[in-house]
Amino acid sequence: MKFLNLFILLLSLISFSQKNGYVTYKSFYATTQATEELKERSRMQYQEALDEEMMAKMLRFKLEFNTDESLFYLSESLISDYESISTKNYVTGAFYGYDKFYTNRKQDSLVEQLYYSFAILLKKKKASFINWTLTSESKDINGYLCYKATYTYIQKWKGREFPWPVVAWYCPAIPIPIGPTRYSGLPGLILELHEDKRGFVVEKIEFTDIPVKIKIPVDGEEINDDEIKKRDEELKRGILNQD
Repeated sequence: MKFLNLFILLLSLISFSQKNGYVTYKSFYATTQATEELKERSRMQYQEALDEEMMAKMLRFKLEFNTDESLFYLSESLISDYESISTKNYVTGAFYGYDKFYTNRKQDSLVEQLYYSFAILLKKKKASFINWTLTSESKDINGYLCYKATYTYIQKWKGREFPWPVVAWYCPAIPIPIGPTRYSGLPGLILELHEDKRGFVVEKIEFTDIPVKIKIPVDGEEINDDEIKKRDEELKRGILNQD
């Protein structure tokens, strides 16, 4: 048994010394949408919520990484072509399926390529903008011991602020400070993430000796939140005028 434990430890050290690889995540709703309360109120809305939860579980996301960089994006959709196109698009968009998130740890930079109704936008900020609260709470995820960290992300929209509670479960045994979407900077790879209603959990981790080349998202306009609000209002006014 001691020999087996030592072998596993050495194997882990060899694997985790590698700074290149890929992490596959599957998505899910972190909070149940199809509640019994909704079922009693509307059977149709309840079924729609069940469909959305099922579709969310059919999305697969890839986190590519090398020594300095990482890129998170939708890599595969297993949602059937026979499903409602509008619901499929809604769920895919809700889980950032049309977006990309690039992080450069060496330069402390984060680039978000976001698809809006009126344009593709590039938002840039420091990757270290997150002030995590670390806790001693732990749990096992796919055989890895993980610890809980929390943060509240403030989404600004139309002059209002919407707080999104964020819970990250990171693994110190995999000392790579990255994770899904815009979240990084913890002392270990984030294996599970909850952001408001969204959830991502690791499905597969692959390390490689071959350097992973990562492309920085460059398509899109660099505009601030005020300009985004202005563009959105202009679009809505145009739609109303058409009616």
